[in-house]
Amino acid sequence: MKILVLGKTGQLGSELVAQAPGRGFEVAGLGSDEIDVTTPASCEAALDATRPELVINTTAYHVVPDCDRFPGRALAVNAAAVQVLAQLCHGRGIGFATYSTDYVFDGLKGQPYLEDDRANPLQTYGVSKYAGEMLSLLFHPRGLVIRSCGVYGGSAGSRSRKGNFVLSILAASETKAEIEVSHEQIVNPTYAGDLAKATFDLVARKPEGGIYHLAADGYCSWAEFAAAIVSAAGRPARILPVDHGGRSGSLRRPLFSALGNEKARDLGVVLPHWRDGLQRYLTGLFTSR
Repeated sequence: MKILVLGKTGQLGSELVAQAPGRGFEVAGLGSDEIDVTTPASCEAALDATRPELVINTTAYHVVPDCDRFPGRALAVNAAAVQVLAQLCHGRGIGFATYSTDYVFDGLKGQPYLEDDRANPLQTYGVSKYAGEMLSLLFHPRGLVIRSCGVYGGSAGSRSRKGNFVLSILAASETKAEIEVSHEQIVNPTYAGDLAKATFDLVARKPEGGIYHLAADGYCSWAEFAAAIVSAAGRPARILPVDHGGRSGSLRRPLFSALGNEKARDLGVVLPHWRDGLQRYLTGLFTSR
């Protein structure tokens, strides 16, 4: 099977491109300098040039505060572009998978969200991603919408976010004895390498179209995750848990947005615990330096 990965240089896209050959897939990858997903003609040209059997879309406008500042851009990338890609793939008989987020939920459930729980996003980012989910399923009913949570990976992290949470904590621990980190938000931090593997495991099972959760096993607060990072890295920095009430200024974030992978688990697709993913990510980082 030939796969086209959109967003090849991102934390997840780079993992998909790297792992695909080992899974028996022929893979092509395109970055933002090679395709403009907000332009239908660019999307059509990419499909015609690569002729894939499956498109995996990892592109996103995902700096959460920026989505509130520039809602038109968020909706263009996270919703309208997903509709175009889904519609083009469906019309050509090409499989389609795209990613969404725990931020489609309001965090009030108090336990991990399952695939059929009601969405209720709190900010523009969540709204735009939820719109993308619905448009994807409407225009490609057999397509896959994969929600994940707290994704991190790559040696440089996310270009738009100037790194990732793990890299930020490691950098802070080099100069600070104490680091303040939010403890009220509960998530399941997910290593991009594990998410890529689980995506291929899911695709291999040829599941029915719909929404699937693929997030690390277990959940924790960001402060607990930060403490695990500095401990595993052997850094002396102390993590100080702080409560921001799920707010960054006027921006609201879900308090408990961990995901439960019920549908994937029923198909035999299971992700490792978040502590295991973190250890392997750090091992890879320190080995490559």
